[in-house]
Amino acid sequence: MEVTYMVDSAIHAVHDYLPDASLHFLELIKGDNPDSFTRLRKLSVLDIIYQMFDRKGCSQWSDIMNFYDDLNKKQTITETGFYLARKKFNPEALRVMSNEFIANFYDNNADEMKKWKNHLVLSVDGSKIILPNTKENEAIFGRINAKPTSKDFDSKPVSGLLSTLHDCLNDTFLDVKFGPCSSSEKYFASKHITTYCENFIDSAIFTLDRGYPSMRLVDQLINSKQYFVFRLPSSFLKAYTNQIKAGEDKVIHITFDRESTNQYRDDIQFRQHLMNTTYTLRFTKLIIGQDKDDQDIVELLMSNLPEDEYSKDDLKELYHLRWTIETSYNRLKNRMKLENFSGYKSTLIYQDIYADIWLYNIISLEILYANDQVAIEQKQEGEYILKRNFNKAIGIMKKLFIRALISMDEDTNDYALSVIKDNIAGNLVWIKKGRAYERKRTTTPSSMSYKSTY
Repeated sequence: MEVTYMVDSAIHAVHDYLPDASLHFLELIKGDNPDSFTRLRKLSVLDIIYQMFDRKGCSQWSDIMNFYDDLNKKQTITETGFYLARKKFNPEALRVMSNEFIANFYDNNADEMKKWKNHLVLSVDGSKIILPNTKENEAIFGRINAKPTSKDFDSKPVSGLLSTLHDCLNDTFLDVKFGPCSSSEKYFASKHITTYCENFIDSAIFTLDRGYPSMRLVDQLINSKQYFVFRLPSSFLKAYTNQIKAGEDKVIHITFDRESTNQYRDDIQFRQHLMNTTYTLRFTKLIIGQDKDDQDIVELLMSNLPEDEYSKDDLKELYHLRWTIETSYNRLKNRMKLENFSGYKSTLIYQDIYADIWLYNIISLEILYANDQVAIEQKQEGEYILKRNFNKAIGIMKKLFIRALISMDEDTNDYALSVIKDNIAGNLVWIKKGRAYERKRTTTPSSMSYKSTY
C-alpha cells in the first residue's frame, strides 16, 4: 500500500499564506477605517497579525517588547501606537482568513486528515467566555444569566458566547462565531453548517448535543446532504420518542400537522414546508452505563445514518467522539489563557479570540504532522496509550512560533523551527484509553485578566 504524507507543516503553510492573504483581504481588514494601512509605516498589517499570535499574557508594554525581541528587530513604535493601530484592524478579517487557511489546509491534505468510516466527525458546541467588566462590554455582550431588573445584575460576569465547529478526530476548529451571551446557539449552528458546506469537500457527520435539536437544523442538514447525530432532550418529538424502549433502535417517519407546528407560526413558509414533508429519522435509546443504584443510564439519539451501514455500537462511538470538543475548550481557556485579553475594548477581544483559535489549529496540525512523520510506538498493552503532549506543544509554540515564522535572522528562524518540531515530536504523555475528556481542574478567572489601557 502506498503511504502518503502531509504536504507540509502548518508553520510552513501559514508562512506562505499570510503575506498574500493580508493583501487580498486588505479592504476587509480596513473595515470602517478606509484610510488605515494605506502607506508604508513603522507598523505593517502583517506585524499586527503576527503580534496577535505572539500574545503571551504579559502587560501591553511587555507583550510588544517580547514581540520585537522574537523578531530580532529594534522596536520602533510605542505600545500606545501599536494598540491604536490594532484597534483599526477589523477582527472579522482575521476570522475569515483563519477559516480560509484551515479550509485550504484540508484541501491540500485531504487524504491525510483523520476520518471515521471515510467521514470527518464534526461537533457543534458553545461556551461562555468571561469578558472585561466594563459598561461598554456590558452593553455589547450582556451579563450571563442575568436580567437587567434583577438585584444581583451587577454581580453577574460580563460574557460572550463562543460557538465553534470542531473536528473531533483532528482536533481543529473549522469555523468560529462569537457574540453576545444571549446569542442563539442554534442560529450559530446553522451558520457553521453553511460555512462547512460552502468551503469543505469531505463528507462529514455532524454531532450536536441536546441543546441543539430543531427541525430547522434537521431540515438544513438533510437538504445539504449531510449526516448527523443529535443527542435529544426528552421533550423533543416526544410523541414519537416515547414509543421507543431502552436499547431499541427504530426508524420512524415523522410528519407534522398544524398543531405540532405552532412554534413556527411566525414563519409561514417554513411551517408549510414542515406540514408537507415527511422526515425519515432514526431514533436510538443507547444504554451507556449504570448509575449508583444500578439503573440503566440511557441516552436518546436521533440521526439519519443508515441502519445497514452504522450499528448501535457505531452510534455509541460517535456519541463519545463528540466530547473531544470539551477538551479543546478546556485547553483554550485554561492552557492558552484565552480570557486573558490584550485589552478591554471589544475589537481587541474579538481579535484575541480569533487569533487564539487560529493558533490552536496550527498547534493541532503540527501535532498531526509530527504523527505523520514519526509514528508513536505503543510500548505496552494496557489501559493507557501514548500521545503527543498538547500542553507542552502550546508552551513551545507560544515561546518560539513567531521566531520560526518571521525572524529577521535566518539562523534564529531555522533554530526555532527545529526546536518546535523536536519538542512536539519528542514530548509524549500517557492517556487512559476511552477517556472522553480531560480531568476538570477548578479555575477562577481573574477579575483583571485583561489589560486596562485599551
